[in-house]
Amino acid sequence: MTTQSLAQSQTKTPAEVNRQLGEGLFNRYLLPRVALTVIAIGSLAGVYLTMTTHGAAPAWALVRWLHLIGLGTLAGGAMWWGLFQRRPEQAADIPAVSRFAAAQQQRFRIIGGGAWLAALLTAPYLIWFGRWAAQAGQQTLWIASGVALIAALGLSGWMLWPAPSQERAFATGRVRLALGALVLTLTLTALLDARLTFPTQPSAWLLRPIHLVAFGLWFGGAVWNIFIAVPAARATLAMPVVIAAAEQLERFRRVVRVILPTLLITGLLQALPYVGLNPYALIASPFGRLILFKLGLIVALVGIFITCPLWRACSPIRGMCDLEELEAKGPAQQLQPTQRLDNRGKACAGFVKIRQTLDAMLPGEVLELLSSDPFSWWELPAWLEKHEYPLIASEQSGRWWWKSYRFLIQKGQGAEPQGA
Repeated sequence: MTTQSLAQSQTKTPAEVNRQLGEGLFNRYLLPRVALTVIAIGSLAGVYLTMTTHGAAPAWALVRWLHLIGLGTLAGGAMWWGLFQRRPEQAADIPAVSRFAAAQQQRFRIIGGGAWLAALLTAPYLIWFGRWAAQAGQQTLWIASGVALIAALGLSGWMLWPAPSQERAFATGRVRLALGALVLTLTLTALLDARLTFPTQPSAWLLRPIHLVAFGLWFGGAVWNIFIAVPAARATLAMPVVIAAAEQLERFRRVVRVILPTLLITGLLQALPYVGLNPYALIASPFGRLILFKLGLIVALVGIFITCPLWRACSPIRGMCDLEELEAKGPAQQLQPTQRLDNRGKACAGFVKIRQTLDAMLPGEVLELLSSDPFSWWELPAWLEKHEYPLIASEQSGRWWWKSYRFLIQKGQGAEPQGA
């Protein structure tokens, strides 16, 4: 390497630093793509089980699956657009974050438009359900689900039709209306299916709508995160965009922490009417093996989410495999904190707030962080390692759900400067 190239590598413009920071945050999406594929396969298996129970040909399972995938993509996208995108508190950040929001919305117009078309073109399969509903005396529920679908498609089209603009980047009225209509459609569709399949089991009437709505929101949110938020952030990269994207991702992760257990629990409970409490029936019958396959996929999703959260890389960073590496060493434990950040009671450790607090501190000063997020015990050391903030002490107290975690973080001389 020449002296000139060495000097260039050591002197980087703010834009280059921002670009590297963005790449570090966004270019690690193999496992999330795997998770999206896993839940897509699991949902196809579930739809096949449902449709064959109704006596439909296997081809109808694919049609119904495409219909639900379309609705789920729209619902999860509307959730992200209407609930996770927010105007920044700092006025100076609004122009950059508005560009980011508009870029996301423009990309969603393309992906959401395809999902809208898929949901529309596959809707005629519901006529088959209508004939069965008439025989079972469920015409009213079938009509209600059809009306909800028409409203959801209409409101979704209204959400997607106007060209996004920075001036209206944070207007969410029509988006939240579409989200409500889509959730109602998924609920009524699942309720109709449960009433037809298990007419005497009210528990199924509750479990299937919850399961389907959770699936739709997770799937659509994952599609947005991977195929919309990441490319849009790269296209509009700036420090306010990195912060806004991280905040949106943390909001999605809070939702996923509820959705994944919901999918697992409702999936297990819905399997009981098919195979009962006999473990042998799960292995002996085709339905049982299919149910085991689907539940195994959901467990795999939980494992992916716990071990490699979406916001950071899954790599052999110190502390990932050996918890003893995270223990504080030597006299560093005696350092007195300069500032305290209390994030107890929040769903996440609060990495954006941690970064902002550290940026405002002087090199050598110590931040005391308090957290009740159990994942912070593993996630925070990995994040600090990546951003070159020394973790000089860590401890935990309490038991079970009442655990709390205390970290002492020092702003080192080599930490990334404010605005990088």
